[in-house]
Amino acid sequence: MQIRTRLTLLFGLITAGILAGVLLAVFVVYRQSTEYAFYQGLELKVEMTAQAALQGNAELKPLSVNWLAPDDGVLSYQDNISVYNNSYERVFAVRPDAPPVSAKDLQDIYRGEELHFSHYNLLALGKKMPSRSGSTYVVVVEGYFDTSAIQQLRNILIISFFAGLLLVGLAGWYYAGRALAPVLSIVGEVEQLQPTDLSKRVDPGVNRDEIARLAETFNQLLDRVEQAFRMQRMFLSNVSHELRNPLTVIRSQLEVSLQRERDVPTYQKALKSVLDDVNALAEVEEELLQLARIYNDPNSIPFTSVRLDELLWQSRQQLQKRFPDYRASVELGEMPADDQVLLVQANEALLQTAIQNLMNNACKYSPDKQVQVKVQFRENGAHVVAVCDNGPGIPEIEQKLIFEPFFRSPRHIGIKGTGVGLSLVQSILTLHHIRLSVESPAGGGAVFRLEFPAWSYIASSLPDNNTEHDQKH
Repeated sequence: MQIRTRLTLLFGLITAGILAGVLLAVFVVYRQSTEYAFYQGLELKVEMTAQAALQGNAELKPLSVNWLAPDDGVLSYQDNISVYNNSYERVFAVRPDAPPVSAKDLQDIYRGEELHFSHYNLLALGKKMPSRSGSTYVVVVEGYFDTSAIQQLRNILIISFFAGLLLVGLAGWYYAGRALAPVLSIVGEVEQLQPTDLSKRVDPGVNRDEIARLAETFNQLLDRVEQAFRMQRMFLSNVSHELRNPLTVIRSQLEVSLQRERDVPTYQKALKSVLDDVNALAEVEEELLQLARIYNDPNSIPFTSVRLDELLWQSRQQLQKRFPDYRASVELGEMPADDQVLLVQANEALLQTAIQNLMNNACKYSPDKQVQVKVQFRENGAHVVAVCDNGPGIPEIEQKLIFEPFFRSPRHIGIKGTGVGLSLVQSILTLHHIRLSVESPAGGGAVFRLEFPAWSYIASSLPDNNTEHDQKH
């Protein structure tokens, strides 16, 4: 069932229930008030009859029985007044030929002082009244209750109910259509989107309502999808390029080496060159695998408590072990009194890879092959690590592009690199909720600043099954 139809039916049912309740209440109140006014008139006649017929001192004599019961149950007259003694005998009647009230009704009147009841097609009021002589009589006043006005009101209310229900249904259908028109517009715009062109966006309209928020949320989703498609195309293009070049070089070197017999040093030189290219391919493969792991299943990556100072020293040691000509210095700020402050929640291997890549890049692009790592410790865990180099700096236009996979600045074509390192660094730091910023003064050099999240933010953002919080955290 369409939402428009469902909303119309639901709105109609709710309105029908409310309208039926209101109209029924009007009908019941009107009927009760009409009956009350009718009985008030009968009671007034009872009082008047008692004052006129029961003010004498003599006892009233029973009337002779001379009445006729109607065959069809309908009395020919529309009102009557009768008086009965305590022996249930009629002693006075405006219409002596009228059928008397039953003994059961008279008993009920004597027991309850007053009684409303039906007598054939008339409504009657019986009331126990004293006479001047001290005897007790029952005065019964009968009258015809005209229900034509009530029936007319009932018919009017029934017609009003169905007419109102029809109008409500039409109005509900119309306004439901208008309310859902923006949704249908969004559906139409989405159906026109093609994978080949994701630049179009849904129009949120001028109203700042839930539908506009839905359109804005969908546009944000399209932004992420478009970025993912763009990165995928760039990734495939760059991967094919990065893999083709080393493979072409390896194949060329092997083909040249096999063209004729060569001496041992020449073979060793060729094999060393091939080994360098294979190592470069292995490095690209490892970084791509880490990227894929972070993107595909980040929740499966375990987090533990790691000492930040030890992680920095290990990164420095691994860097200089791998590149003996690099020089890295680590300057620790004022050490906290409590060693627990040095703990951060992280995946040690990934975070060490990110810091080591930053240190590697700093040394690679610095003429003196040196990097300075400066650390500021804070009591709430929001530590700051700055990785500084003495290189030529990073132009402002490239400061965002350097984190794109396989981006290589034209100024550094002669320096070996995969173009994946900084993209991997950003992905790792994003996984750890570590804010990364880049500063490059006009005089040269670059500073990569890592701002760790405070403990309160870590506790609310990292999954419980992937963390082993220290008691202080």
